[in-house]
Amino acid sequence: MTLLLVLACAQGAPLLGGAEAPAVGRGDLVRFIAVGDAGKGNIAQYRVGLAMQRHCAARTDDRGPGCDFVAYLGDNFYENGVAGPDDNYWDTRWADPYRELGLPFYAVLGNHDYGAQPFDRDRARAQVEGAAAHPGFVMPAAWYAFDAGPARVIALDTHAVLMGWTDDEQADWAREQLDAAGDRWRIALTHHPFRSNGHHGSAGAYEGSRWIPFASGGRVRNLYEDILCGRVDLVLSGHDHNRQWLAPVCGLTQVISGAGATTIPLETDEHPARFADDDSPGFAWIELDGDRMRAEFVDEWGHVDFSTEATRTRR
Repeated sequence: MTLLLVLACAQGAPLLGGAEAPAVGRGDLVRFIAVGDAGKGNIAQYRVGLAMQRHCAARTDDRGPGCDFVAYLGDNFYENGVAGPDDNYWDTRWADPYRELGLPFYAVLGNHDYGAQPFDRDRARAQVEGAAAHPGFVMPAAWYAFDAGPARVIALDTHAVLMGWTDDEQADWAREQLDAAGDRWRIALTHHPFRSNGHHGSAGAYEGSRWIPFASGGRVRNLYEDILCGRVDLVLSGHDHNRQWLAPVCGLTQVISGAGATTIPLETDEHPARFADDDSPGFAWIELDGDRMRAEFVDEWGHVDFSTEATRTRR
C-alpha cells in the first residue's frame, strides 16, 4: 500500500478543474443520453451508437430534437486513455462509433482514462487537452459545470477523489455550484457510483475492500454523503458495466449506465432497484421538461426495457 501511495503521488501534477462548459437545451426543456464505459471500439459500441441515433430521431417532435447532448460517463478510451490529441483512439473509439449522431459529448474521466495502473495523470491531462482539438468532445477541465435546460449539471472527476488528489478543492467547488443552482434540477455526472449492485460495489466498499481506505472508495463515499446528498436530484454514473435505476437514497436518485460497449453480471440485490439489467449493452435517455422528468433505458437493439416518470419536489 505504501508503494501504491508513492506511485499515486509521483505521476504528474494535479489536473485543474472548475471550468464552465457551453449551455445546452431549450429553456425549460432538455433531452439527453447517458452512457459510460463505452470506449472499446467493438461491435457492441457501434450497435449502441446506432441505437442512440435512432432513439434520438424517434423522440424528435414539434418541440425540437430528441436529444441535445450525451452525458459520457467515463472510461472513454480503453484500456489506457489517450496519449494526446493525435491518438487514433479519438477516431476509432469515439468519433467513428457515433459519427452519425451529431451531438456534443459532455465527458467525465474514468479510472481507465488515467492509464493502466491507473496513476498516470499525464494520460488524463492528454484527454482534457485533446478535447480542444476534437469538436464535440466537451471536457474543458477535469471537473466542470454547465446549464442544461432546467438543470444545473456538475461533471466530477471521481477518480481524482478516490486517489485523494482533489478532496477539498473539488468538494468545495461542487458545494458552491449546487448551492448556487437555485430552484432547478441539480444533476451530477460521475464515473464511480454511490450505491451499486454491480461487480465493483458501492462507494466505501469497492471491490470488497471496505477496510482499505485507498482502494475502497471511502473518499468517494464522503463526497456523496457530505456534498451530493441533499443537494442533487439525479446522479448518473458508469463504472459497473450494466444498467441500474436504483431507488432514491439520501434525497438523490442513482442511475448507473455503464453498458456502452459490454456487460458484466450484477452481483447482489442489496440496494433496491426499479430496474437492473446485465444482459445487454445499452444506454439511458432522459427528458427534463420543467419540473417533470421522463426517462427510458434502451438496449443495443433499440428496445425500450424500462421507462419511468417523476416530478421534482425538492425546493
